[in-house]
Amino acid sequence: MAWLRQQRQAEPTSPVTVIVAIVILAIVVLGLGGGLPRLLGQDEPAGKDVGLLTPSLPPEPPGQSEPAPTAPASTLSPSSSISTPPVLTERPSALATTGAVDVVTRWARTFYTRDPGAETYGDLVAKTDPMISGEVADSLLAAGDSTYDALKADGDKSSVASVVVSAPKPDSAPVDTPTRISRLVTVTIDITGKHPDRIVLPLVVTLVPEGTVWVVSDLNGGSGP
Repeated sequence: MAWLRQQRQAEPTSPVTVIVAIVILAIVVLGLGGGLPRLLGQDEPAGKDVGLLTPSLPPEPPGQSEPAPTAPASTLSPSSSISTPPVLTERPSALATTGAVDVVTRWARTFYTRDPGAETYGDLVAKTDPMISGEVADSLLAAGDSTYDALKADGDKSSVASVVVSAPKPDSAPVDTPTRISRLVTVTIDITGKHPDRIVLPLVVTLVPEGTVWVVSDLNGGSGP
């Protein structure tokens, strides 16, 4: 401004000088006041662009200046993650295994020695009661035995030639524990009468302790010759 006054005092004022001075003054005033962009048609960018596919945000309700805390994604820390169950390492004692093998051998010899002409199927199952659980007895009686009926119809009998008890193949039976033992029982059965034959019957038998003795709790295989 001082320079403009000096210029006006130093030389006569002409219209061109006045116009130039006004333009300079306008540029200085608008530039300092932030009006230059508006003068040139360039508005300041808004705080947030709102497009056709971006709806504007609703006004924030009073009294809620901070976002509400969100629930943690997981309540388990990395150190407390779910782990796999431990591998069973306990096994039945040698005495328990011997007792279970003895029971399953006696059961096989009793159950597959059959004389339908002298006893009923119910009588046969009853003879094995001390060696089987109540659930197995009920299941055998409810299911019946068609091969027993066939022996009776033909007047045949069956007897056990041999019983071989061995460890089952891996993954074919439950793992042995102090309260459960599974064995592969291979029974060789001779049939005599009108239709003599020899049958080899493999089945997986699981035993559990009941009181002081082991009993058959599950059968997986054939029920008879």
